[in-house]
Amino acid sequence: MDRREIMTGVESVEGDMNARRPDQGVEVSTLLGDDYDAFEAVVTGASSGPLAVIGPPFGGREVALDAAANRLDAVHVRLVPGDDIDTLRATFGDEPVVVDDCHHLYTRAIGGFEPIEQFLEVLAHVDTPVVTGWNSYAWAYLTAAQRIDREFPVRVEIESLTAGDLAELVLGRYDELPRFLPNDSGTDGLLSVRRYTLEWRDHTVSVPVPIPNPAAIVGFGGDGEVDPKEVVFERLAVVSDGNAGVATAIWKSLRSTELRPSDIVRPETDLALNREEAFCLRIILAKERVEQSELAEIIDDGLDRILGRLVREGLVTVEEDIVSLKPTAVPTAVSETEQRRIL
Repeated sequence: MDRREIMTGVESVEGDMNARRPDQGVEVSTLLGDDYDAFEAVVTGASSGPLAVIGPPFGGREVALDAAANRLDAVHVRLVPGDDIDTLRATFGDEPVVVDDCHHLYTRAIGGFEPIEQFLEVLAHVDTPVVTGWNSYAWAYLTAAQRIDREFPVRVEIESLTAGDLAELVLGRYDELPRFLPNDSGTDGLLSVRRYTLEWRDHTVSVPVPIPNPAAIVGFGGDGEVDPKEVVFERLAVVSDGNAGVATAIWKSLRSTELRPSDIVRPETDLALNREEAFCLRIILAKERVEQSELAEIIDDGLDRILGRLVREGLVTVEEDIVSLKPTAVPTAVSETEQRRIL
């Protein structure tokens, strides 16, 4: 049997999927770490599924799912915004199936869990191996709201990459690299400022808090024995939270012939989002790509204004009806929404 790959939805997403794959070049065993043995057991038939592969946006989930599809010779389905359970019903048969972007099967609205519940009902009657892919922030929400984790006896998670992993990824991808230099004798890069929003009754206050940059401090001054290239990738790992796609996007944005550790900064601005803006951003973080019409069902008022702000801040792009999270926006989206304890 020739492995079949199905791009669902009315639009062709092949070009978009390629754009979402800055993690290519990372081994599955590196991405899964201690969970790799559990993954191997499923794709070799030693363990039964269904298997859930869980990872942050752009972190490498697709690499693991592509590997599973190849190993199982499976039908490979990638859901897109607007897909529902009817998209999948005809897919399940006698062959193994890999389904990515399962987070498109729910919405944070009344009745929004019904497609997920139908999907789980279908899985309960499937005897062939099934591997599913989930955005980690959507998974956390569905676990809290629906205890979806109980339906997947085998779960593996994409790990944060080390500085050495990111160096191997970047150095293996680009033929021309910048010249790596130590930090200047000044203090640039030793501290960054993160804004925290505090609410008290009807007032909202944005408080600046200086945050030390450990990688910059390591590379600052010293006896000259520290390799600036190593410090650059240590800093890249810190700034990107070890996310392969985020790190690659940050690297591509540098475009410099000379590079110092202090040049790599977390791509965040003084946002001070209000709660409604942060809630909208959390939905986009969990979905990665979402229809504006879906957001309109959830956001009571001012969606155009909110999306306009997120676009201006460089966090999302809007094309036709689809709102997409930018790779460099992931750390900001996480910090802005988690400091407000938005699940």
